Amino acid sequence: MKKLLLVDSDKESSFVLSKQLEFDKKYVVHQAIGYQELQELEEENKITDIILINIHKSQHGSVDLAQISDSFPDSQLIVLMPDDAFFRGVYRKPDSQKEILLKPIKVSDLLTAISQKIALQNSGGKDLKIANYGFRRNEKVLINLDTKVRVRLTEKETDILWQLWHAPQNELSRQKLLSDVWGYNDEISSHTLETHIYRLRKKIENSSSEAFILTTTENGYRLNLY
Repeated sequence: MKKLLLVDSDKESSFVLSKQLEFDKKYVVHQAIGYQELQELEEENKITDIILINIHKSQHGSVDLAQISDSFPDSQLIVLMPDDAFFRGVYRKPDSQKEILLKPIKVSDLLTAISQKIALQNSGGKDLKIANYGFRRNEKVLINLDTKVRVRLTEKETDILWQLWHAPQNELSRQKLLSDVWGYNDEISSHTLETHIYRLRKKIENSSSEAFILTTTENGYRLNLY
């Protein structure tokens, strides 16, 4: 069974969140109260599959996610972060190892994000399934499962699919997708994203007039896996 480590500097908050997470029986939940306990686990070479870090507003600049990623290279990181300008500027950088989720967040969305991380780990070196394609992120390619034709992707197209694949309900707003793929950059507009989405659809959709795999939602885009 997978191991999930919840890192929270607040003992009461950690207790409540751990009880919510235990509803899902796909993993065992362990707790580290504060980053000192996390460092002790590193020194003991403790292995965990997923690290869930709950950041509070009082922790401005005190959480070094890059160091945690380096210390636990085989673990997937999920970061719960206040929807605050400081945190968005410091922590929300494109990174394939970690996923940023803004608080407040529904428990169901958090559980979905964790399930996606587990599915990603369970896939190992296997292709990730997107409709009738196998997705190989490292190779930047989609393989049509019927014809075996390989569809080459650009780096940004690959990142867009990657972010949508493991997002809750496989759906992201335009703003979230822009920040996850390009980072916070005032020079990048929604038109840039729309252009990449258009080109990506031309590669993967059977019909140029109607999208079934990469669809538009009210606020962004959804990736239909089946």
